[in-house]
Amino acid sequence: MKSEVYYFTARTFSHKESLSRFKGPLALEKIGFNNKVNNGDKVVIKTHFGALENTRYLRPCYIRFLCDHVKNLGGVPYVAESCGWGAPEEVTGIHTEYSGRSAEDEYLNTAKMHGFTNETMGAELLMLDGRVGENIIKQSIKGKRFNEVLVAGRLKEFDHMVLASHFKGHAGAGFGGALKNLGIGCVSKGGKVQAHMGKKFEFDFNAPISDYEACLKICPTNALREGPDGKLIRDEEKCRYCYMCKSVCKNNVIDTGSSTQKEFITQMVDNAAGVVDYFGKDKIFYLNYVIDVTWQCDCTGGSDIPFVSDIGILSSLDPVAVDQSAVDLIHLSKMNPHSILGNIGNISKETANDWLSYIPRFDSETNEMDLNPDGKESRHWEIQLNVAEELGLGTRDYNLIEVKIEGKK
Repeated sequence: MKSEVYYFTARTFSHKESLSRFKGPLALEKIGFNNKVNNGDKVVIKTHFGALENTRYLRPCYIRFLCDHVKNLGGVPYVAESCGWGAPEEVTGIHTEYSGRSAEDEYLNTAKMHGFTNETMGAELLMLDGRVGENIIKQSIKGKRFNEVLVAGRLKEFDHMVLASHFKGHAGAGFGGALKNLGIGCVSKGGKVQAHMGKKFEFDFNAPISDYEACLKICPTNALREGPDGKLIRDEEKCRYCYMCKSVCKNNVIDTGSSTQKEFITQMVDNAAGVVDYFGKDKIFYLNYVIDVTWQCDCTGGSDIPFVSDIGILSSLDPVAVDQSAVDLIHLSKMNPHSILGNIGNISKETANDWLSYIPRFDSETNEMDLNPDGKESRHWEIQLNVAEELGLGTRDYNLIEVKIEGKK
């Protein structure tokens, strides 16, 4: 059975067609959101505040008008993210493109610099997995690779969730949309690590305690301590799988393994399935903002030129269909020759194409960035759609319903 996806073009002729103030809330209304929210219901709007140097995240106004819409329905909106992978920069002293997102204080400060505050949103901002990613719920699933997922713990506080995703390319997954916002954005810090690396989490208990000195200090639950023999002791019951110890250990005495590109994508979708199983399929509403479509994710400091023109907003109750429709509309678009794709040979610059097959990506063998100057096709972006469909998250088959607003004069 086909899923319904509603499409609102980015084209506007008057203020009455505003993509932020009018089309965003209407996109929610079309998928039944207005009929589900009761007076006093807590609604979490899950978005991305952007990495510290990123400029292509969703502009705050898009989220603000969603908050206002929730309040107009009698609900109580909250705007949320989750802690990024690794230890805070104030601990490591190392600035990377992922800096500014590792802990609640650090990320909310980045959010503030990007225009997201309690005042600008008219709603409380929070981290779904707590102060340093320690607030988790272990959700059992029947996934492709995982049988347990580390869901962000504060999701239990809410009645409904609006997944407001910036749809764009992604060097590892091929693209980032609703499925990635579920499988990376709605799990804990440790859930992100497990998506990327797998479940391996092994300690060298014969290593000198000096190799774990920083780990003992940073562990938020005191799950690590020095034993009477001067060796490390780990209390697995106390461990909340934030993996910050791995970020600061010496001599690689903690091993979190590695994953292939296909394994990473599959594990990400397993996470997504766990989030949906926990929160409830009928309580999640999906908005894909297909604008500023760069090849880079919001989680990196890079903000390259978009490779296709802005398309608009897609809404659905089906995360697979809403992502598939975004992919299809991107592939029907003409490429921006001033973008990274303009440097790629052996592909037509004048017609539509499967552009996500050609954007820069991580080489599956070397794990190095491949800018793909020769225009070699890689359809790894299809993996998440296929896995999600197989896990019952939705269908790739959809009806696209274009909604037009009477605003042209």
